[in-house]
Amino acid sequence: MNVILTLYTAAILLFSPADPIKQVMRKHPNGKPYVIIYFDSATHEMLKEEVFFPNGNLQWTGTYKNEMENGIWKYYFENGVLKSEQFYTNGKEDGICTDYNQSGKKIKESHYSKGKLIKEIKY
Repeated sequence: MNVILTLYTAAILLFSPADPIKQVMRKHPNGKPYVIIYFDSATHEMLKEEVFFPNGNLQWTGTYKNEMENGIWKYYFENGVLKSEQFYTNGKEDGICTDYNQSGKKIKESHYSKGKLIKEIKY
């Protein structure tokens, strides 16, 4: 039983993804981070980007795959309220992208398929 547990633990450690490397690429004049990029520690591939307002609030964040936007990207107003959510596949908008006003109320949905706008709904 101990041998199986040891092999299982070794397999988890061997095949678990390594922690990404966080690198501050630029800073605002006040010294706060402006752009932070996360890289895969093994392949050095860019995984994620975070961009910040001078006040330290997140301006946008999103993930990459094969150096292209992939997955959810979120954009914020300077006060921290969500401005929009966009979904990407292979660098193209794909799925429902939603825009909000500064109060957080949904104002528009845009439906995309492989980068092409299919329909738009305004609220």
